[in-house]
Amino acid sequence: MEFSTIGAEDSLEEAKARLESVDALIVWGSSNILGVLTNEHLAKSGNCGSACELDVLVDPNPELNMIWKPKFIIVTDDGEPVILSRGS
Repeated sequence: MEFSTIGAEDSLEEAKARLESVDALIVWGSSNILGVLTNEHLAKSGNCGSACELDVLVDPNPELNMIWKPKFIIVTDDGEPVILSRGS
């Protein structure tokens, strides 16, 4: 999936504008990845942090992936997201 990043405190209007050019946004909190935001989440209210999907795993091993079956999987390199894919 093509993605970009956005801050948890950013508005859903900002997210809507950014989602015109990517499939999803990875939502950052103060120092950690919180979740993933897609067009389907834009109907919610609040900011990006309150509207994003929290069912994500960051850098999971295959066993955790099979057990938890997250909606999204994020792979990082040196703490920066490099791959975003849909989970189960």
